[in-house]
Amino acid sequence: MYSTTVYLYQQITKVLLVDTSGGYFTARYDPVYAKSLTVNKGVDNVLLFEFINQEEKPVNITGSTFVFRLMNQAGNELFLEKPMTVLSATLGRVKVVLDSSDTINLVAQPGSYSIQRTSGDYVQAAYVDANSQARADCNIVDSILPSFVPSAELTIPTIYGKAPQVQPGPTNWPDWALTPPPVNTTQLTEFYSSFIPTNGQRLTTIKMDLDTFTGTIKVQAADNYESVWVDVTDSTTYLSKTGSIYINVLGYYPLLRVAFNNSKGFGAMATINVTPLGVVESINITNPGQGYVGIPKVQILGDGAGAEAECISVSPDGTIGPIVVTAPGSGYWPIQYQGTQQATVLISNGYVTNLQYR
Repeated sequence: MYSTTVYLYQQITKVLLVDTSGGYFTARYDPVYAKSLTVNKGVDNVLLFEFINQEEKPVNITGSTFVFRLMNQAGNELFLEKPMTVLSATLGRVKVVLDSSDTINLVAQPGSYSIQRTSGDYVQAAYVDANSQARADCNIVDSILPSFVPSAELTIPTIYGKAPQVQPGPTNWPDWALTPPPVNTTQLTEFYSSFIPTNGQRLTTIKMDLDTFTGTIKVQAADNYESVWVDVTDSTTYLSKTGSIYINVLGYYPLLRVAFNNSKGFGAMATINVTPLGVVESINITNPGQGYVGIPKVQILGDGAGAEAECISVSPDGTIGPIVVTAPGSGYWPIQYQGTQQATVLISNGYVTNLQYR
């Protein structure tokens, strides 16, 4: 059995605080080096300090208050300022707790810190070395939480969209052969995103927004741009889905892409009735279509704004039910006239937008 030793310890730093009690000191505190603090982002950091005098003996800090400041390395940008808690006045021991919320938004970088003492009207700096330096080094690190990785955008290029395909034919055309010369053609029901280079990462997360989407979504992988693509996730079916979805792909794959199929249902058509005042009054279905499994998305197009409508139901035989107007809008034209766009109805199986990966 393999075992690993993990250490849980406190960061305790000795800091020189000039003793103002009136005593005379012949010795001089002369450390070899000043210890650097480490602040871990996103977790609670408990930092302990012991104040000693020139003879390396504890300083009585009764009646004193202390402030801890965290800055950039140059000392010209203040990140945070927090009061310190006295643990033992006679032994000169204090602490400061940097909560996770204090550091989560900091950029990992070399920084610095200082400590200020107030006792009555007397304000004093604590020194971190023998040269009266009141600012010490501090490393702000991402060792607990991973550093932020921004998401990259994906597109759905036209070349990967629905296009004629030879029938019969392979189900996984490589990208360079997505549109072979048609002989007997049918509508290609699957379309694809642009490529995702994984750069050797074992985990890739893909996010997208669905708008009344009915269809299937899966992820495919390939060794190179001319390879046959294979499925690396299950094909998930969505019915009239609206909202964000996330897909995690685990494994080492040189290239990934997202495959979509929203061809379950087609042919539905409708006409729109617009009043002389330019508002949408009703929508009449002229062709209920066939093969629908989810309630389709209904859009009102043309000049005008604000009109909305929705389909009420889908019948067991795959035809769509009535369409009702939920918002009449304004400014629509019942016919095309002198460059205006006539109001029309678009019935679809929804959309995929905002594709991102990381």
